Amino acid sequence: MHTEQTSKKTRLQPASVDKPHNRWSLRLLAILAKSSKRAIHKWKCLLPSYPSAYSVLMNVRRSLRILAGSLLASAAVLESHSNLISSPFPNSVNQSNHRHYHSFSQWVKSLLRQLGPQTHVYADTATPSMPKTTPWDWNWDGRGEPTSQTSGTSDLGDGHIRRPTCSRHLIFIRHGQYHYADSDVDCHLTPLGRQQLSLTGIRLKELNFPYSIIRYSTMTRAVESTEEVLKHLPDVRAVPSDALREGAPYPLEPPLPFYCPTEKDFQEDGERIESAFRSFVHRPDKSQTRDSYEIFICHANVIRYIVCRSLQLPPEAWIRFTLDHGSITWLVIRSDGRVALRCLGNSGHMPLDKISVQ
Repeated sequence: MHTEQTSKKTRLQPASVDKPHNRWSLRLLAILAKSSKRAIHKWKCLLPSYPSAYSVLMNVRRSLRILAGSLLASAAVLESHSNLISSPFPNSVNQSNHRHYHSFSQWVKSLLRQLGPQTHVYADTATPSMPKTTPWDWNWDGRGEPTSQTSGTSDLGDGHIRRPTCSRHLIFIRHGQYHYADSDVDCHLTPLGRQQLSLTGIRLKELNFPYSIIRYSTMTRAVESTEEVLKHLPDVRAVPSDALREGAPYPLEPPLPFYCPTEKDFQEDGERIESAFRSFVHRPDKSQTRDSYEIFICHANVIRYIVCRSLQLPPEAWIRFTLDHGSITWLVIRSDGRVALRCLGNSGHMPLDKISVQ
């Protein structure tokens, strides 16, 4: 009997979470875990701009998960070790030790739940994996030749490569501010709208490019805008085009509650504006030997759709950006089929009090 009591006193007990020093250790670990999680949640909108800070926080979170897992494993080892010492029979269970282990393991599991699912962080990046790249269609305008899939340069068949020699510069101008009316004939430019296009005409003259032609929409506000530009470029030939009239070029995504074109609008306007794109937007002709500069004075929807089509972007994305009145959008088309957007809706040539959108 005396020997049995002595053995009970000398039994090893596993670490208990009820002891003061253990409680403070576990509380500190919990505070670190919660702080890491809250910081990541609070700054998740800003952290992608700072990959290093994001990586540090995510690695802290990952380290806490590893530490919590280690504690859980340690608790299991202590439980097994204590049971073996406390009884000569391995299958016997010490109720007191089991109670301590249970409370400790439950706390660790709670900590793991607070940390959330495991996040994999790599040293070189903390951003999600990029989607697959869509190859550029070198023959997007139907005027391409057999080309290299990587460079777009033409093979002449004799071992020589034809390099791009010239480019087409397409400069799109949005009309000026105008008075809205149900009938197009009543949609005249406001005094501000005329000032805007006069400033744009001055800017085009300052660029001093050898403009070959001005194509303009036949809608009233575009015609009057062209008149203001021609005051500064009187020697440039101007040609009207019904294809450049405003319309709904393509079903928009996301939709707008205040702009709801019908299927008929999309069909009629879309076909017309698409025909304008195919007619006016293409690589230089084979006979062209120097850069050319053409001006198009038309409307926001037409310009935005042409930009999306030229850059091989989803056509429904045309609704996702805006253009100021009298702004300049500049597309460059190389002879090998490459397309570059030099500027989009640039109104920097106007004073702030002259800029408007609607």
